[in-house]
Amino acid sequence: MAQEFDLNSLNVTIVHRRIKHHAKHSGYNTVFEYMKIPHAEGGLRSYIASHIPASLRWRLHTLRPQAVGDEGLLPELKAMSTVASSSPGICHFIYGEDTYFYTPLWQHKNKKVIASYHYPPVRLDERVNNAVLSRLDAVVLMSNSQKDWFAKYMPEEKIYVVNHHVDTNFFVPAPPTTDTKLKIVSLGGILRDMNLLHEVVSGITKMLGKDQVEFNFLIPKSEWPKFKHFDNVNLLSGISDEQLRDLYQTSTIGFMPLIDCTANNAVLEMMACGTAIVCSNVGGISDYITSDGAIMFSHDTDPALLCEQIIQLSKQTEKIKIMGKFNRKRAEKEFSLAATANKLKLVYQSICQQS
Repeated sequence: MAQEFDLNSLNVTIVHRRIKHHAKHSGYNTVFEYMKIPHAEGGLRSYIASHIPASLRWRLHTLRPQAVGDEGLLPELKAMSTVASSSPGICHFIYGEDTYFYTPLWQHKNKKVIASYHYPPVRLDERVNNAVLSRLDAVVLMSNSQKDWFAKYMPEEKIYVVNHHVDTNFFVPAPPTTDTKLKIVSLGGILRDMNLLHEVVSGITKMLGKDQVEFNFLIPKSEWPKFKHFDNVNLLSGISDEQLRDLYQTSTIGFMPLIDCTANNAVLEMMACGTAIVCSNVGGISDYITSDGAIMFSHDTDPALLCEQIIQLSKQTEKIKIMGKFNRKRAEKEFSLAATANKLKLVYQSICQQS
C-alpha cells in the first residue's frame, strides 16, 4: 500500500521555493513539509551559488524565461550538488516554471529529475523553455487541463496529474452562525477577473442595499481603487492565517471570478472550511469543484444574471449547508495532505521503476 511505501529508500529531495504571499498553512510546499522531504542543497557548489555576485546573477536572469529573479534562480543553483551527484535518487523541482532551466547542463544520468508545473497553458508558453522538458524524467501537473500542452513536448507516460492540496487539519468548518447578512469573500490577484468582481459588488449592492451584504476581499492593493467607494467592501491585507480561516468560516459564499487556472489555493481552502462556492468554470477548476458544492458559471455569463443567482443561493440556507458539507468531505477525501502525499509516493515509485 502507498502508506507503507518507504520513501527514504528512493532518496527523494525537493528544490524548494515558497511563494511569499501564501499563508503559512497554504501553498504547494506544505505537502512536502508534511512528507518531511529534505531540500536539495548543500556541498561546495551550493555554497558558491549562495555567494555569487549580483552582477553575475543579473546576467543569468536575462537568459531565463522566468520572471521571479533570485527566488527562482538561487534554489536551482543551490540544488546543483544534489542533481550533479552520481548517487541515485529523485530530485523534484516543485515549481518547475520558476526553478528548472540551467539544471540540464549538469544533471547526472543517475538522478531522476522531475518538475511540477502550476500555470495554465497560456502562461506556460511565456514561462517555460520547451527544450529543457526533454531532460525531465517526469512532470507532475495540477490539473488535466495542462496535459495537452505537455504532450507536445514529452511522452505521455512521463506526464502525471496529482491535484493540488489543502491543510484540512487547519482549514476546518466552524459552527453555523445566526448572522442573516449575506457575506461574500474573494481572494487573489493572478488571473482574476477584477472587472467582473466589481460588477458583482455593484449589482448585488444595488439589488439588496449596502446594509444587507458585506464583501471581504484579500486582493492586490493595485485593485483597491475600484472598490473604495463601496462602504460595504472590506479591503484586507497582511492578515494572519487564523484571520483568513475565520473569513472563510463566517462567509455565506466564496466568490471566485477567474480568467484561467489550474488549481487555486483559495478555492481549496474554502472547500476545507465548508464554504459554498460560486466560481468561473475555466481551466482545470472542474478537477476540484463540482456542481454539488458550487455554482460554476461560464466566462460569458451575464453579470446581472450572476448577481441574481448569488442572491437566490444566499436565501437557500439549507442548500448552502449541504454544499458546504459536500465541499468539506471532498477536500478531506481527495485533496488533504495525506491523500496527496500518497499520490506523490506512487508517482515517485513509478518513476524509479522506469528504465
